[in-house]
Amino acid sequence: MNTLEVRYSTLRNAFTLFGVLFYIQVIGFFSGLADTSNLDAAEKDLEGNAVNQICGLITLLVPLFFFIRNKVFLSKSFYRNNVFLLVFMLCLAVSISWSHDPMLSFKRFVALISVVFFAGFIAYNYSLEKIAFMLGCLIGAAALFGLILALVRPDVAFIYGGVREGAFKGIFPDKNAGARINAIAILLLLPMIRQGNPRAIICSLFSLIAIALAQSATATALIIAGTVSYWYFLTLIRLHINRSWPAFLGTTIVYLLICLFLYGNYTLLLELTGRDPSLTDRTLIWGLLTPLIDAEFLKGYGFGAFWSSPSAEVFISRWGYIGNAHNGYIETLLNGGIVQLIALLLMLVEALLKHYRAVMADQSARFHVSAMVIVGSFMLTNYVAYVVPNYRSAEFLVFCVLALSFRHHHAKYPVLSAATLRQRPSGEALPRDSAKA
Repeated sequence: MNTLEVRYSTLRNAFTLFGVLFYIQVIGFFSGLADTSNLDAAEKDLEGNAVNQICGLITLLVPLFFFIRNKVFLSKSFYRNNVFLLVFMLCLAVSISWSHDPMLSFKRFVALISVVFFAGFIAYNYSLEKIAFMLGCLIGAAALFGLILALVRPDVAFIYGGVREGAFKGIFPDKNAGARINAIAILLLLPMIRQGNPRAIICSLFSLIAIALAQSATATALIIAGTVSYWYFLTLIRLHINRSWPAFLGTTIVYLLICLFLYGNYTLLLELTGRDPSLTDRTLIWGLLTPLIDAEFLKGYGFGAFWSSPSAEVFISRWGYIGNAHNGYIETLLNGGIVQLIALLLMLVEALLKHYRAVMADQSARFHVSAMVIVGSFMLTNYVAYVVPNYRSAEFLVFCVLALSFRHHHAKYPVLSAATLRQRPSGEALPRDSAKA
């Protein structure tokens, strides 16, 4: 009886570890080292990767079986608690019907729902505290692996050539993406760091070193803004302001006004810090894409299909193939037009309000504050990078885990020994997990 129970939890944890390592690019890094194809960036992007496709299908089918077995799709609360996320997924699915490349859009939709299903598997099986600690430590461990790689294979861990020469990317294909997910790991671990958890402190230190070597202004801004925001809301909790909704709402409005002021002067802030006001030519890219967005403003080109459409050739001939617009909102306009963009914004706000309400209810408030800050950071970084809904981004996995809600309690069931079973009166029910085993 005990052996079977341990096997179930071990398999569940092993599958979770496999999925997280896949989505934070660890498995992709090793498969990339073995890749000997001569395809260029555009051809690789359109062709896909067999290892990624197999791993993606595994992270789709196992959670799907799990949800069917546990009757998740028959629960009204599942649809009620995740309504805008489901609406957004529906918008993506519908956009396949008018896509310029329906098969490509379908493949990318399957890849995206694989992320969502796997994130749902994590959210269903683990508490927010365990999720934050697990994801933060695994990302920190990936940063450590990248730092070790820098000593052994600096040609792989660092960028050589171009304007970013000498920047650290570790195991990640893009140095900015790697720096951002390391910043998110630190924000996930903030509650444990505050408690003095040694593993959380060590893992966050590895992530911090990786960010410093990557020379990423975005990741640095994320850590500073995220830590200050966490401290601000944690102070409100200590003063019990979160228990009075008028007071908590008022202090939140003050916080939002400060954020709007900083956003309104972000060009000045960039100039003061010596950064490029054009956001490394992003504003030029968005300007070139604007006429193409206007041409299909209502419904877009289909999910993930713009960069293979004839319209994209105009941009590619002038700028080259870049794979995405380096802006989640503009990429969404290209994918599904204004309707899909509205659905995306509603999904982001829904995720933010879930954790805001949990903070007001004083339910694991420290962790929900951290989650709220992270969701807010995704809303900001989505302006300068394609984060949500980028199924290739580890940040999108973190977002989905924090956005999904299940009416499910992560109860701990006692492990029964043989002596306990002999002493159990006849007819008394076994704990749920033991009975299933």
